Amino acid sequence: MNALIIRAGALGDTLMLLPALLDLSQKATITYVGRQPGLGFVKDYVNSAMDLERPGWHRLFMENPDRRRLPFSKTDLVIAFFSDEDGTISRNLSAYLPNTPTHIFPSFPKKGRHIHVALYLSNCLRSAGLPVDPDRSIKTILTRGLSEKMAAPVRQNKMVFHPGSGDPKKNHPPDFWLNLIARLSRETKLQRLKPLLLLGPAEKSICPSFRKSLSSTEAKIYFSPDKDLLTRILKEAILYIGQDSGITHLAAMLGTPTVALFKESNVHQWRPLGPYVKLIRQKEAGPRLINKALKASISLCDPLTSDL
Repeated sequence: MNALIIRAGALGDTLMLLPALLDLSQKATITYVGRQPGLGFVKDYVNSAMDLERPGWHRLFMENPDRRRLPFSKTDLVIAFFSDEDGTISRNLSAYLPNTPTHIFPSFPKKGRHIHVALYLSNCLRSAGLPVDPDRSIKTILTRGLSEKMAAPVRQNKMVFHPGSGDPKKNHPPDFWLNLIARLSRETKLQRLKPLLLLGPAEKSICPSFRKSLSSTEAKIYFSPDKDLLTRILKEAILYIGQDSGITHLAAMLGTPTVALFKESNVHQWRPLGPYVKLIRQKEAGPRLINKALKASISLCDPLTSDL
């Protein structure tokens, strides 16, 4: 079966499809259409990947279809994840891909519904006719991560921090992260780990303050590393700590021991999926949260740091 899957969203939104795509390996031929940066991380798990920003895909959103075609013209099945209240996308897909079964689902489960986004997406793909087992797909990620598609990582003495996300409401302030880095760096069981910070466009305004505050330490800062460097950093790390963000979801799925700090997010829908994850839900930053993060970090790292 050949299927076209279309999903526009941020990195974390896109990664939620990986459990299902991994389960579909060898069972279906998948063409995925999405946006960067998530597109770069999905392409290794599908047969073909296309950028939704590529010329021609804008026709999906036109009020009236024109005579030209989409950049993709033949498939057995179309599955799209959009809010399509006025039916524009549905009408255009029917016009450009006539006689092709088309299924359009909301991008996310209803607010307040206690189902993980990854499981919701897997259920949608199955209901559209793809041979995916939703429960198995989640179980695989929880027990093995993405290991079936990766070489075994060689861990190094690094602990990685990602103090941001695309939504400021999710984030604890920079002072909290500086205190957390200092506290973990003093801990006997973790002090041999070298701190490394990942900062992206959403943290551009606070990047100078981090550089200044950490200038006299061994901490390294990477600003907007490309896909390959980011993946290598996460796979090599003994510990990762971050907010609810796409990078946190990626770290968890890669099998990196991950401490996820949730401030406002719906835990039922967005908890990171991976074999070594500790989730801490607390709105207030401060010593209590630092102590919780320290305890979780030691618990995750003990088996990996014993030989350092």
